[in-house]
Amino acid sequence: PAPVRSRARVRATVVMFFTFWFQFFAAIIAAGLLYGAIYILMQDKAEKHIQHVAAERDTNLTTAELAAYDGRTSGRPILVSLCGKIYDVMSSAALYGKGGQYNSFAGKDITVACAKFNKTSDAYFNAQWTGLTKPERELLAKWEDLFAKKYPEVGKVTDVDNMAPCPQSNEGIAMQADAYSTTLGMDLFAKKHIS
Repeated sequence: PAPVRSRARVRATVVMFFTFWFQFFAAIIAAGLLYGAIYILMQDKAEKHIQHVAAERDTNLTTAELAAYDGRTSGRPILVSLCGKIYDVMSSAALYGKGGQYNSFAGKDITVACAKFNKTSDAYFNAQWTGLTKPERELLAKWEDLFAKKYPEVGKVTDVDNMAPCPQSNEGIAMQADAYSTTLGMDLFAKKHIS
């Protein structure tokens, strides 16, 4: 009977030892997860408190100065430039502001990106639009009409002549991709998916 009690005590001690450490580490993991969740919620709350203000008229800027109006700073408007005209897109802050689908456009001249219907290539931002094809110019005209109707024009880009040259697609696949993107953009305008 004595060795049986001794084994039972040892077993109980071992079970208690592992139970304690399991609970200890589970509590540490739970605390870490809770801290992480609270941190993320506080970040989201802080980002939602960015206050955007309307831009003043006659806000003439260089492309370098325009970059400061990218929707990431509280107290500043969100601006984009199309064909050298600066538009206040604050009314679509959910799209152009931090985390928005078109945040990559904010604070930039987006003429070539719109003409080529491509928001992923940084080379199309702040680029001269003189080398656009006829279909690209036609698509660009639709974007100009849309922006003129939807957003207030607040100024001009002053260094349009100093922008980087428009990237040209000189290879077959790249040219086809540009042509396809432009056609897709025209189709989306025709079907009133962009308005």
